[in-house]
Amino acid sequence: MSDGKIVGGDIELIVEDKDGRVVKHVRKPMDSFVKNVNWLLNIYDKNAWAVTDIAGANVNVDPITASVLAPAGEDNYGMLVGTGSTAFSITQYSLVSKISHGTGSGQLSYGEQSIVDYDDDFEQWQRSFDNNSGADITVNEIGMACKTTKLADGTSETHYILLVRDVITPVTVPNGGRLTVKYKFKINP
Repeated sequence: MSDGKIVGGDIELIVEDKDGRVVKHVRKPMDSFVKNVNWLLNIYDKNAWAVTDIAGANVNVDPITASVLAPAGEDNYGMLVGTGSTAFSITQYSLVSKISHGTGSGQLSYGEQSIVDYDDDFEQWQRSFDNNSGADITVNEIGMACKTTKLADGTSETHYILLVRDVITPVTVPNGGRLTVKYKFKINP
C-alpha cells in the first residue's frame, strides 16, 4: 500500500443461493469510517494509536501490529456482519448486533478474509459468510475491524478495533446460501 491516505471506497455485496446462483448483487459507495480511523491517521506524530476497542475500552495500541486478515471461523476481526439497523455514527466502536460465527440458529460461518485485488491506487478485501443455520438470515450492517496484539508501551495485549461500519439496505442470505462482502478502498498517494 502507498504512504497516502485512505480517501474513500466502495462496498460490494453478492448473495448466492444454495446452488451458487447469484440472487442479489449490490454495489454502493462507502461512507462509514469511524473515529478510530481518524485517530489512526494521526499516529505518526505520537507512535501510538488511541482508540476505543469493540468492548468499549479506551486503549493506546501499537498500530504496527494491526491486521484485518482474519482466518476462517474468526468473528472478532476482519469483515463482520450484523442484524442491527441503528443509523451510522462516527463514534461507534462495534457493530450494533453482530452475527456470531457458527451453524446454529441466527449464525453464519465466517470464511477467511483475503486481499483479492491490489494496485497502487486501490486495495480490496473480501470475506464470505455461509448460512448453514436452517433458516434465512437478514444482514443490516457490515463492518471491518482489526486485531492488535501490543499496547503502545510494548506490553502484549490483544484488542479488536472497529474501522468501518455501514448500515445497508437489508440483504437476506438464504439457508444454504452465501454472502460475499468486498470492501475496496482508494488510496490517495
